[in-house]
Amino acid sequence: METASANGMATPGGFEDAPMAKRNGARGMVPSTWLGRSVKLEYTDAHGMGVETSGVLLDWCPVGLVVSLDGAKTLLSFDRLALMELVND
Repeated sequence: METASANGMATPGGFEDAPMAKRNGARGMVPSTWLGRSVKLEYTDAHGMGVETSGVLLDWCPVGLVVSLDGAKTLLSFDRLALMELVND
């Protein structure tokens, strides 16, 4: 159980003398330093077959990744994604 003190710090149950700082700001699912860089992708296509390809990571949203695959902007669902690996340029 977690309690909040007057100074805005959360205190985990059983550790009342050691407050933890709350995390500030949004935390993304993909490192922002990866945007605009080449990535290797492995995912499952609509037929259930495994696909390996590479592209440029353009952005991400709650549904999945926006990548450029062969020049086409593509939304790849997180449900289909098996691996995303940064390619050394």
